[in-house]
Amino acid sequence: MKWEYLVVHLNFQSDDNQDNDVGNPKEASEKLKGSLSPDFIMQQFPDKYNDKDKGIHPALQISNFLNKKGEDGWELFETISLQGLFLLILKKPLT
Repeated sequence: MKWEYLVVHLNFQSDDNQDNDVGNPKEASEKLKGSLSPDFIMQQFPDKYNDKDKGIHPALQISNFLNKKGEDGWELFETISLQGLFLLILKKPLT
């Protein structure tokens, strides 16, 4: 049997890097010393500051992703941690 593979990199930060992540546009504006307004930041980066996904635990986000891939015939084959990268390897029969 022949297989098709999909490699997915999960991007996450350890608690050590939390300072680099700015949780809301007001904090981002303050970090930039007010050079960009919170409203402008929200308009320019809607994906970053969209409330839609806030509060969803990362485990649930991964479950939702894997369930959608499963509906498309993908199966989680392996997970790999490689030089600070966390990778999911999925496979499905090649058609």
